[in-house]
Amino acid sequence: SSIQGILRHRLHALRMISTPILSPEEKSRVGLGKTAIIAGASGYIGKAVVAETVQRGYKTIALLRNKEKYYGNETAVNQHLQKLDPLYASYFTGAILEECDVENPAELEVIFNKYSKGLDVVCSCLASATGIKGEPERIDYKATLNLLNACKNVGGRHFILLSAFCVAKPLLELQRQKLRLEAELAAQSDVTYSIVRPTAYFKSVSGQLEGIQRGAPYVLFGKGNVTRCNPISKEDLAYYMMDSATNEQKWNKIMNIGGPDVPLTNQMLAEMMFASLGLKPKFVYVPTWIFDASISLIQFISNLSDDNKWNDVLETARIGKYYAVEDMLTTKEDEKFGKIKMKQHFDSIAKDGQDPFTPVRATAIIGRIFEAVPVVIGVTILLGLGKLTVVFTSAS
Repeated sequence: SSIQGILRHRLHALRMISTPILSPEEKSRVGLGKTAIIAGASGYIGKAVVAETVQRGYKTIALLRNKEKYYGNETAVNQHLQKLDPLYASYFTGAILEECDVENPAELEVIFNKYSKGLDVVCSCLASATGIKGEPERIDYKATLNLLNACKNVGGRHFILLSAFCVAKPLLELQRQKLRLEAELAAQSDVTYSIVRPTAYFKSVSGQLEGIQRGAPYVLFGKGNVTRCNPISKEDLAYYMMDSATNEQKWNKIMNIGGPDVPLTNQMLAEMMFASLGLKPKFVYVPTWIFDASISLIQFISNLSDDNKWNDVLETARIGKYYAVEDMLTTKEDEKFGKIKMKQHFDSIAKDGQDPFTPVRATAIIGRIFEAVPVVIGVTILLGLGKLTVVFTSAS
């Protein structure tokens, strides 16, 4: 009956989502005889998803804007004899690299027709690099929609979308465009889908490492406890995402996911980093009103100027404020996953060096400014720099 159907649906919704941990042998058989296409393959998460997909036995196609960039300097008549750049070899070995502009539907059509046989999974790790200059609409919405349409046109089975936890409170253009794409996915029924919204990445909270190694203080906003988070490692996130291709509990769902840590404040993260480096903690506390002051000034200039660059500077300032004052935290047990904790990550990068793909945050510059001069002068300097607020953005 219809009532029984409604009850079954509600019971299913209440059921905890589980992610089985497979042995390497079990994992290697998951995708045998199947093809997976990964877009945004060169990104921080995209590279990890490519590696995970290869490990699961899929014929893995990694879409790149310029695949020559990922090979070493050695040249060969036959490209297959070229060696992958060591920076990328651990991610791309075993995958097929295909050059494709995802903003061009015609190029996607060629690639998808080429690999249509056995196409089982398409995963989008596409994301705007800056969050400004129209990039969110072009990349997070239009290019990702191109990918979805290409998948549907050749009969692909499942579509995985890497979204973001922060879209639940959409104050930024990049968040609004991600939500547009989520709505497109939910409205169609040609393919099953999984929308994965991670809290934050390890790289997002690791960028001050080099600065404090050089003696800079760790920059904290407010009193250091303004926000809380539980970031997830790229390896654990890639595992969770690719599990959704075969885990029916994750089909046609939006899933928030964070790492296994307890809620971590910025000060707790900073203290972990100093402990891993064996250094005495040194902090600079920056008032959060600096963002409001910056935004107000930039808004005033933008209103007076015909130059669109000020709109981009304004959005960048808003991005900076958002990630300085908003929690990126999951607390439900089935919204936490992984085996790698933040302290393990900090211990690793303290010993072996930072991941070369982790951006160095210019917060070290801010720390030096506030360490050297009074707050009012420091704010004046920062406002004069204007675009510096981009360094606060969380990688999306």
